[in-house]
Amino acid sequence: MSKVSIRFLVSVFVMGAILFTGSSVFSAPPDNFTATMVTSGMEMPMARMGNKSRVENPGMKDVVTITLGDAKKSIMMNTVAKTYFEQQIQDRENTPNAYDPDMVLEKKKVGAETIDGHPCIKYDAVFYRKSKPEEKYKATLWEAQDLKDFNIQTEMTLPPNPNYPGSGGKMVMKFKDVKLGAAKASMFEVPGDYTKVNSIPEVMGLGGMPNIEEMMKRMPKKQRPPRP
Repeated sequence: MSKVSIRFLVSVFVMGAILFTGSSVFSAPPDNFTATMVTSGMEMPMARMGNKSRVENPGMKDVVTITLGDAKKSIMMNTVAKTYFEQQIQDRENTPNAYDPDMVLEKKKVGAETIDGHPCIKYDAVFYRKSKPEEKYKATLWEAQDLKDFNIQTEMTLPPNPNYPGSGGKMVMKFKDVKLGAAKASMFEVPGDYTKVNSIPEVMGLGGMPNIEEMMKRMPKKQRPPRP
């Protein structure tokens, strides 16, 4: 597995965590929707309802991650093997989490553009922790006026995570097929016939440590990150 591909996957998952964990600050007013999240050619069907989110793994389509913000818990489940693993959400001090109540978001309107047919207001934004105001991060947001100010596109630069060498850099995340009010409570619950397992590799059907190369093989060819 190339270092570029590993770095790419880490950046995607970090970006997803920033956008869909906890209570909403970065997102526009709609807090109930389904959509497909797109970044660097990877597509992730997802849903949100209040502080709950659901994202399909881009590398293994049968693996789904549910985040319960109020309970501070994440659940990974395999919809084919009918297994699941749950764990408490860890503190992400090294990751700028825009949904953390400690985060402050400042926006400045810089123009108007049309994104995929949606008329949008474009904003330059800065966000930072109240506890660490000297550490500021910049982003550009596009809020769709025909979707109740839904944040349909975000462009930002992620800081490197010391736990993942080579992570960080510029990322663009877009949403398509947005359906407001389409999320249902059942999307964020584990079905009663699923079996609880003891690790993430078990959910992914890998048996031992996560095999990134195997994930890449299972990923649709058009969504695989480029190799050097």
